[in-house]
This record gives sequence, C-alpha cells and structure tokens, in this order.
Amino acid sequence: MASIAEGIRDLLVTAGVGTFNASSGWSINIGRSPVTPDTIILITETGGLPSNPAYLLDFPNVQVKVRGNASGYLAALNKMHEVNDVLLGLPSQDVNGDRWDSITQLTNVAHLGYSENQQPLFAGNYALIVEPASSPLTNRIPL
Repeated sequence: MASIAEGIRDLLVTAGVGTFNASSGWSINIGRSPVTPDTIILITETGGLPSNPAYLLDFPNVQVKVRGNASGYLAALNKMHEVNDVLLGLPSQDVNGDRWDSITQLTNVAHLGYSENQQPLFAGNYALIVEPASSPLTNRIPL
C-alpha cells in the first residue's frame, strides 16, 4: 500500500488547498511540522483498524493538523474546513496505485489550543477504506 499521507497531500494540492513544502502561504507537509511558514497543513498516518487477513482490504487512519498565523484563528479554522470539504464524500478512485473506497471523519474539527508561538492549532482525524495494489509478496486475495 502506498503512503496514505502522500495520497492526502496529492488530493489537497490538486484541490488548491495548499502547496507541498512551500516557504510561504499554506504549506502542506508530511510527518513533521516545519518551523516556517506559520501557516501549515500537516498530514500524519496514525494507524487504524487491522487489515483484512484474507483479502486486500486495509483500514488506515490519518490526522490532518492546521496551524495558522498568531492572529489567524478564523483563517486556520476555515482552512481545516477546506480540508474536510476535499476529503469527505470523495468518490471511490485510484490514488497512487491503490483503490480508495471511502474517507470518513473520526472526529469533527477540534481546536487543539495554541503553539508556543501563539499560533492556533486545529485537527481532524479520518478513517479510510483502501484496496491496496497487489504485490508478489502478499498472501491476500484481491477483491
């Protein structure tokens, strides 16, 4: 299975929500939050339910965090809602070689407080149903 975080990144970049590893504007990053710019969207894979042992069917989870400017509470909140708009209701499609069947929200948008630099932080957690591409090493059967 390809990286879920990379797939989410690609969907958000294509939708115009941000730019991957940008030095200004809304920067979309994977796994680690950069110091700059202030406005970032961070995507992290967070586990999920166990994979089906017989069939190629996985249930990964991902968290998306948004950090805004120190005075940008509403802008950060709105950016988190843009992420929701892109991900929720996404039709079944191929993403980076895997078949993504659905994305559902595990939690509504949550305000996590503020960073040490007084930047507002928001997060959303999502569950996916993915049919990973077959590999020569798998013992599981495609659907």
